[in-house]
Amino acid sequence: MGAVIINGVLVGLIYGLYAIGLVVVYRGSRVVHLGYAETGMVAALFFTDFRFGRAQALIPIDHGFAWALPAALAIGAGIGVLTEFFVARPTRTASRVRPLMGTFGVGILLATYATNRWGTNPHPSAPLVKGGGFYVFGTTLTGDDFLLIGSTLGVCLLLWLFYGRTAPGRRLRAVALDPTTASLSGINVNTSSALTWSFAGALAAYTAILYAPRAQFDVTYMTQLTIFALAAALVGGMTSIAGALGAAIVLGVGQGVVAYQFGVPGLAEACTTAFILILLLLRPRGLVRAAY
Repeated sequence: MGAVIINGVLVGLIYGLYAIGLVVVYRGSRVVHLGYAETGMVAALFFTDFRFGRAQALIPIDHGFAWALPAALAIGAGIGVLTEFFVARPTRTASRVRPLMGTFGVGILLATYATNRWGTNPHPSAPLVKGGGFYVFGTTLTGDDFLLIGSTLGVCLLLWLFYGRTAPGRRLRAVALDPTTASLSGINVNTSSALTWSFAGALAAYTAILYAPRAQFDVTYMTQLTIFALAAALVGGMTSIAGALGAAIVLGVGQGVVAYQFGVPGLAEACTTAFILILLLLRPRGLVRAAY
């Protein structure tokens, strides 16, 4: 059971990074980004191209992790900025349904592009950190596991410092609360919004890159995480980074325990879907919300 819990925590950290990206977008623009998974997926596939030297590389030779990662993050950030410019910005004063459907359309476009370029078959991947691991409670923690743990803690610390301790962070919070008043106060709303979406796009790329060696790496591998990440973000009211991360870890551990105890395919997904529906009915503002 110790191994099940540890693996569940690691899965929960992946959900958590995904959920944090959703929270960042929502805190900055009040938009639920339904194309977030596909943004990360496309960037991760380009990362594989850059790292192995060509698309669908079969020879696992590292051709340049040091430059492949920044390039992929830039692609994710670029997709985020384009989504903000063509979807979020024109629909800023519209009903919440329009940007929601707009991001859903972005996800479909990215999935279609990825399918045409890379196909639907699984793609090769390799550990991001070479070397052995450490045996803990019946399982082995690898370099990739420690990278995931450190990255999650680092992202949370970075966002806490940014939103709470810097002037740009406070401006982003002001834009989220009231774009019109923020604009009248001299804040460039468009620049602030683009910054939010670019960071979220880069985070989507990084999350997808971290997850690729753990999954069946195809064009749908990130989309399959959406239900769990969205559930975690909803627990945090789409505003609390700590709440979303904590809920994601609970979901990851719960999913592992349910699979271990019952072994029924799809049971964890069904339970999570039911939880989302109940939460939206009883506590639509989430269980834990953060003050802007």
